[in-house]
Amino acid sequence: MAVRLVLAGLILSSTASARVVDGVTLSQDEIQRREVLLDSYNAHFHPELTESVSHLSHEDHERGACLTGLVRELKDSWHLFDAAERSEITSQLAPWKVDLLDEFAPAVPPPSGSCWGQQKDNVLETEHFSIQWDDGIITSATAEDFAEALEYSWEVEIDELGWRPPAGTSTYQMLVQVENMGGGAGAYTTVERCGSFYAPYVVASANSFHTGSWYKTMACHELHHAVQYAYGFAHEFWYWEASATWVEDLVYPDLNDWTDAVYVYSLVPYMGMNAFRGSSGDEYLFYHTYAMGIWGMFLDQHVGGNELVRETWEASRTSTCQYCLWIPDAVDRAGEDFVDLYTRFIATNAVMDYNDRLWLATPTLSDEVGTLPASGESDYQDRPQSLGQNFIRFDDSLGGSGKALEVTFDGENTPDEWVAVLVRGDTEVEEMVVFALNENMWGTAQIDFPGDTNIHLVVSPIDESAQGYYYDWSNADDYDYSWSAQIVGSDSSGGDDEETGGEDGGSANFADGDKSGEVIGKNSSACTCSASSGRSAGWLVLLLGIVPAIRRRS
Repeated sequence: MAVRLVLAGLILSSTASARVVDGVTLSQDEIQRREVLLDSYNAHFHPELTESVSHLSHEDHERGACLTGLVRELKDSWHLFDAAERSEITSQLAPWKVDLLDEFAPAVPPPSGSCWGQQKDNVLETEHFSIQWDDGIITSATAEDFAEALEYSWEVEIDELGWRPPAGTSTYQMLVQVENMGGGAGAYTTVERCGSFYAPYVVASANSFHTGSWYKTMACHELHHAVQYAYGFAHEFWYWEASATWVEDLVYPDLNDWTDAVYVYSLVPYMGMNAFRGSSGDEYLFYHTYAMGIWGMFLDQHVGGNELVRETWEASRTSTCQYCLWIPDAVDRAGEDFVDLYTRFIATNAVMDYNDRLWLATPTLSDEVGTLPASGESDYQDRPQSLGQNFIRFDDSLGGSGKALEVTFDGENTPDEWVAVLVRGDTEVEEMVVFALNENMWGTAQIDFPGDTNIHLVVSPIDESAQGYYYDWSNADDYDYSWSAQIVGSDSSGGDDEETGGEDGGSANFADGDKSGEVIGKNSSACTCSASSGRSAGWLVLLLGIVPAIRRRS
């Protein structure tokens, strides 16, 4: 696919077999990354030049895109573009600079309350923000609306929920600039040095205010990115976007903009929880970082409320690297057992037991079982990646009085661990039974099957090697498994028979709001895990968009 960039009336192609930039011949990997970045850039700033639908392409008056990730990636790959291209990109994303990598220069007097002073013709100062724009960009009334959304987001996220305020805001107001950035709606958050510290600021496109109430969602999402910087730069990239998407529902619960992102999880549940796009042009990898906002919903609604989500960010403050903190480690640092929580997470997702479940789609099934006995195995099209899941449903018509479903699971030994769980229920988890797998990743479990609700088998591998900023998720490892199932008498279900999991076998009864019970992981003894219902230098990206549905296999 040719990716073209308009510069002073010229069309430059990034698909030449050999490309030289500043006297250096780019490698094929660098050329590929350059193509992905130019495609993303053109989708927002020159949509007429893109030859495919992109995560940043949208029509006027549609919901917009956050360009934070694009800015981060462009800065990281600035050496892949020549001087003319750098000038073009800078003029769109940071028109007050000569070069995108230049430091943000403080303005001359008269100063405003921001760390960099007054940069624009007009300034609207609130308690925590300095909203700035040049003449003709937006009206004063629009700036007032934007300021109200930003201050309200601050009130909820920081004053009520207790998140750390953005760096520098104890002394300065946070800078928010409105610019003409291409033809679409969008915004980004970044950080730059201001004096002795790095301070975050937001740049929003003027077209963001032509998309109904989306500017409100944009305000709370971008503020959350600014907040996240106060916890360091350690979390893997996906978690920045997942958390910022999750928080939208807490700030603006009636807007439900997050649904257009979170439903993508259900389309591709086999993708790893911590997957992100990187240098790949895969649209699902892009959307998936936002879709994993469902992880925040689970921690919030089923475990420890907003406080636990916040604690996973506090856990990053002891790390000094960038995009390196694996979520299992962060959860363990927060005082929880990741495997226990993750097991309950994938069980919950089988029935989408969340407050806003009517806005959520059930996960795409890897198999639907209509007769027993039956057997199956992983399919090459949706084999689970590390921290990805497959969902297999057994129709409720197969059950009956006195019956139980017995399932044997056999996973390949390549990952460090497998999590496999049987779940009974349709809209809530009535009962779950966790497989106690041996060192060969094999085990058998039983669950009562009275025939009034479906049974779900959910399986997921965990592999520590699938983490880090440079892991190639576009070519991620996936893992094989097989299963077999039959109907047995329910009097043997959940017992201590070695064939059903032995002493390590266990079940958790989630009925009637009682969400405590035994949750067993591989190579662990039984532990009681209780849950309470609660609601009480880097660059990042947000997009709320629509992704075409993928197939559902029967």
